[in-house]
Amino acid sequence: MSSMHFQPPSQDAVKNKFITSMSMLIIVVSLYVTCYMLFFRTVEVDVTKDAGIEYRGEDGSASVRVINRNQNYNQRIQEFMDSITYEVKPAKKLKNGDELTITAQYDETLARRYHVNPIQSVRKVRVKNLPERFADVTDIPASFLSKLDDRTNSYLDKNMEQILNEDFTSFFIRSQPELVNQKQMYRVFLDGKKSSAKDKIIDIYAITAKGEVNTSSKKETLEMKEDTIYYMITYNEINTSLRILDENVYGEKLIIAESLDMTKEKQFISFMKNKYKSAYEVQIMKSETSS
Repeated sequence: MSSMHFQPPSQDAVKNKFITSMSMLIIVVSLYVTCYMLFFRTVEVDVTKDAGIEYRGEDGSASVRVINRNQNYNQRIQEFMDSITYEVKPAKKLKNGDELTITAQYDETLARRYHVNPIQSVRKVRVKNLPERFADVTDIPASFLSKLDDRTNSYLDKNMEQILNEDFTSFFIRSQPELVNQKQMYRVFLDGKKSSAKDKIIDIYAITAKGEVNTSSKKETLEMKEDTIYYMITYNEINTSLRILDENVYGEKLIIAESLDMTKEKQFISFMKNKYKSAYEVQIMKSETSS
């Protein structure tokens, strides 16, 4: 019967086993630390740092809203960040230099679940860079007025078919009016006397078209004739931002009495003052007519 002798492991084997054991230990510890850092460690989060402040309006009459722009956080706390809403005071009739108080509101259950300690839940912000009204119509840059010329021409080109079909009411209903001429008669600055009345620039055009007119009250007798209407394009909220939003541009046909001669500047000014009452001061910027 042969005898069996115990042979101790070699030095290399012991060394390899030790390295393997340490490596496994390091992996386990790393996983533990990672889990702790990601899921169990309480983290401080500034809940107003990424609040998005959006102003609307001018110095003295602006409003503000604060929206949640808390994005690109890790998966652990993004759900909590998405729960944040903001309250801001004051929110209306703002002017440059006013101080806003922004208060964050959040889901406390989510904060506990994800071990979040919200900080800076209240933040003070100074209002600045709100656009201002022009002190005088002559302060409006010529480059901006040139852009309005292009904008007006573009507006008329885009809407002329609708203007011809809907605003020339003297033509026979089945007539297909054709544009003969369009001419700018005035450019007017309306200076609002109150903060609620936004300054405006208005372009007035004489638009002439030709179409069929029924000349008989007894039977359908059609003749081709020309007619002229006066059309205005309004640019609302003119200020130092030098921006014109699409929503602040609109056109309409002027409804005028037959006795009114729009080629006479004094009669036109009287018409505009009556249209806008005491809310605006009417200032002629450009005139292609006689006084």
